[in-house]
Amino acid sequence: MNLYKKVEYLLYNYKNLKAEIKNIELEIESIANDYNSSLAISYEEKSAPTNKISSSVENKVVSKEEKIKYLQDIKRNKEIQVQKIDNALESLAERDKKVIELRYFEKISNKKLAERLDLTEQRVSEIKSIIVNNLIKLIFV
Repeated sequence: MNLYKKVEYLLYNYKNLKAEIKNIELEIESIANDYNSSLAISYEEKSAPTNKISSSVENKVVSKEEKIKYLQDIKRNKEIQVQKIDNALESLAERDKKVIELRYFEKISNKKLAERLDLTEQRVSEIKSIIVNNLIKLIFV
C-alpha cells in the first residue's frame, strides 16, 4: 500500500482508532479486575505433595500480566497513530482541516463536499490530493 493510501486509510479509520483505544482500556480494566479476583485465598485441603514448581494461580497471574502488557502495547501504538494524525491536522489551514473532517471523518462524497464549499468536484479532488500529500510528509517522517 502506498503512503497516499495509508494516509487515507488512517483518516477514514480515525474515529475507529479512538474507539479501539477506549475499548482496549476497558479490556485491560476487565482483565485487571479478574486478576484481583484470582488472588483469592483457597482453603482447600491438599491431597498430596507435588513437585510442580508453579501453581495454576501463578500461571494465571503470569498469563494475565502478559495479556495486559500485550494490550497496553497495542493501545500505545494506536495512541501514537492518533497523535500523529492530530499533530498533522493542527498544521493545516482551517479550510484544509474542514475538507479532511468532512471527507474522511464524516465520509461526505466529493460531490456534496463541492456543494458545501462552493467548488467544483475536480477542484475538491485537487485540494484533497494536495492536503493528503502534505499529510504524508507530516505523518510518515
